[in-house]
Amino acid sequence: MLYNEKIEVFFSKEDSLILDGQSKICNWLYNQLLQATKDDYENGNSLKLLSGRNLRNYSTKMKDVNKFLYSVHSSPLKNTALRLKDAYERFFKGQNEYPKFRSWKKYWFSLYYDEPNKGFKVDGQSLKISLGKAVVFDKKGKEKGKQVSVTGELKESLVLPKGAKIKTFRLCKQQGDRFYAIFTIEAIEPNKKEEKSWIAIDQNHKNFFVAIDNTGRTFEFLKLYQTKYWDEKIDLLKSKRDLCLKKAKEHTTIHGNKYYTSSKRYHRINKALNKAYNTRREQIKSIMYQIAHFIAKNYDHVIIGNYVPSKNTAKYKTMHRSMLNQAHIGEFRKILEWVMLKSGKHFSLVDEKDTTKICSMCGHKEKKPPNIREFTCSNCDTFMLRDVNSAVNMANKVSLTPMSFDNIDKINKVGVFNFKRYSLMVV
Repeated sequence: MLYNEKIEVFFSKEDSLILDGQSKICNWLYNQLLQATKDDYENGNSLKLLSGRNLRNYSTKMKDVNKFLYSVHSSPLKNTALRLKDAYERFFKGQNEYPKFRSWKKYWFSLYYDEPNKGFKVDGQSLKISLGKAVVFDKKGKEKGKQVSVTGELKESLVLPKGAKIKTFRLCKQQGDRFYAIFTIEAIEPNKKEEKSWIAIDQNHKNFFVAIDNTGRTFEFLKLYQTKYWDEKIDLLKSKRDLCLKKAKEHTTIHGNKYYTSSKRYHRINKALNKAYNTRREQIKSIMYQIAHFIAKNYDHVIIGNYVPSKNTAKYKTMHRSMLNQAHIGEFRKILEWVMLKSGKHFSLVDEKDTTKICSMCGHKEKKPPNIREFTCSNCDTFMLRDVNSAVNMANKVSLTPMSFDNIDKINKVGVFNFKRYSLMVV
């Protein structure tokens, strides 16, 4: 099984500037390749850059004209081309928009080493990263390349489980000036445990999710109010930062190009904004991991639907932010799947189609508008909660049935994350 370890890494000021230069070169190469693919398409697609490994080979040939590309390690360079090709493939599948030119000031271009122990070395808390070759001259004046590397210190040692090994390494920069090392680790998958208990989960927008277990107990986990809390803080910081743009000063280069420099207050607020983004992300991720571990600790099998929010769900543009971008539905599903896998438990992803329409007691199918949260079946006269009914139908899809149906009309347990105590409470 594969998983990631993210550890902060510290570099000297000089090495930080060197790594910034490496990132800028990769960013420049990405934009050049994007322009090349556009030009090739307009000229009849003679180079066929998006076929096979042509784009990667094209980036290698660019070294003959642009000698400074030799100063970057081969792994980040080739993965720059592969990243662009992957963006095109997602566009062709309708998963994202057409690739855009990248701005290095907005997004630091990460350095990705995709081969085990090639280009990087971990020794305790020491991390050595190989770069490209610097051009030097020998005593006879002959040009030759000298391998360059930088060394950083990890915040904590990377501890690998028995039999595990590092597959890939990525260096990224977040919150303005903080470097993080992300290691992809391949470990031995634990043996599956015997299935004695299960829980079926129905994710939705009214709450975080509703669930029913094998004994018939029902659960409701409330929405994560940290999302709304941090949205208000971030919106306030954004409004304060944007007001500082009035104080931006215009400058002109010797070539006649104009550029603007922001005020000190702008940079100070922007740094606080980056910190708020990171805190929100880490807090919500931590909460979801605690919920996932609570489920893995108490149940051997999880059944969850494959629900994906879409614009059909969010009719109006004012709904897009809360229903599409901040629902954390897919993110929690991935976290839960990973926690169950590493715990040696079972995870089932089922099709959610018609789970809210079909009565779990008699099988009668009837469409209900989204605002109906509880209903009485017109065929068998059973009163039940809409989300609990959906969870029971998901369990039925994997041939599982609760021992009791006494609680399908009410919630037995409510889960909420206590922000002050920073702990999960299920009461």
